[in-house]
Amino acid sequence: MMCASTLSPIASRTPAARLARGLAPSLARPLCLALVLAQPAAALAADLSCNGLVEPGQSLICSGFEPNWAIRLSCDGEMAAEFIDAFSGEGIQTTPGGISFASEDPWQFETSHPVTGSIAYTPGGCTDESDAVRDFTFTPAGAPGLSAPFFPFCCRID
Repeated sequence: MMCASTLSPIASRTPAARLARGLAPSLARPLCLALVLAQPAAALAADLSCNGLVEPGQSLICSGFEPNWAIRLSCDGEMAAEFIDAFSGEGIQTTPGGISFASEDPWQFETSHPVTGSIAYTPGGCTDESDAVRDFTFTPAGAPGLSAPFFPFCCRID
């Protein structure tokens, strides 16, 4: 972005141009700074709407295997959680619920199901069972119907 104006030699001789040149140096820097800083601030505000983890309209899905289960954290203005159970009965059961966070990055949380654990941002540091590389790692501490030991697994953003 360029924050300077240029005037033709003829236009620069008018009284308005002389006044503008006199004011421009004192206003140009603050105006440029305000314009530059406004962009990251808007992006940051969007990122913080759901605990800084996902943006509105996105979901973070953390899928475990052996046994097969998952937790889906969705952002629709605020965070919601779904426990997806594919191990304890017939078919896949999805149970909606609430979620509360104790910290962010890593995100320690507990859902109403209750699923407890933490999610860490690990860029390219998690490889799932299909050999896909993911950027988030979930370390569960508890899940309904499951007993320790719990092992970390990957999360993806949808």
